[in-house]
Amino acid sequence: MFENQNPDDALKFSVSKLGRDYRLSRNFRLWEAQCSDGSDIVFVHPSLLVLVQVLRDEFGPLRVNSWYRTPSYNATLAGKSSKTSKHLLGMAVDLFPLKHSLESFKNEIKTLPIGGIGIYETFVHLDVHGEGRKW
Repeated sequence: MFENQNPDDALKFSVSKLGRDYRLSRNFRLWEAQCSDGSDIVFVHPSLLVLVQVLRDEFGPLRVNSWYRTPSYNATLAGKSSKTSKHLLGMAVDLFPLKHSLESFKNEIKTLPIGGIGIYETFVHLDVHGEGRKW
């Protein structure tokens, strides 16, 4: 369920119409998925939303570093991103646990059958595009 999803299935939200505090799930609000540039439109893939909610249920509060990114914002992240970033499709999230050890979170994440798992020093990247990519 959490790998090789179709990008065309992403949901499109408008912050100006729904408000920043619109509930995407039980524990995630629209502002958490919104691009850092403050753009109105936000894309969120439903499989990724289910995945982060399952992780939230298991690990407690999670801090989202980055979810959806607009192409213009993504272009400002030279060296840290690419034109093929899954964040552009609403299919990727970078996050870390607030009340759980980051190391144990990383160890659990490594075992998940999801599209992409990137382990970084201070956060974990997850995406639902493709199959079994790890870095």
